[in-house]
Amino acid sequence: MCKKNILIIDDDEISLLILQNAFKMHNFNVTITTDSKNAVQLFNTLKADAVIVDILMPNKNGFSIIADIYMLKPNCPIIAISATEKYLTKIKHLKHPKILAINKIIHPETIVQCMLSLL
Repeated sequence: MCKKNILIIDDDEISLLILQNAFKMHNFNVTITTDSKNAVQLFNTLKADAVIVDILMPNKNGFSIIADIYMLKPNCPIIAISATEKYLTKIKHLKHPKILAINKIIHPETIVQCMLSLL
């Protein structure tokens, strides 16, 4: 199986590094960014197979990023993360089979396993 390219977008650099390490341990090619404004352009450039995106970020929020990625690649697996349950609930209401909402205060291995189930 070839390595999957995953893009992780979060304004919290510590969260980025933790998730980056977790996905690298599972043989993913991982790109991380805190630049929410240019995240969709980076997604296109990388031809990412999957995305993890924080909902609350400066410049461009996760909802907008998810909508833009959905327009480009409707079946792209996306995990939206947030520490705020009301935002996760909004994502869950989309009821899209390739979009999950997960509390970011969770063990990173759980997020990896959820992504593997989407791929």
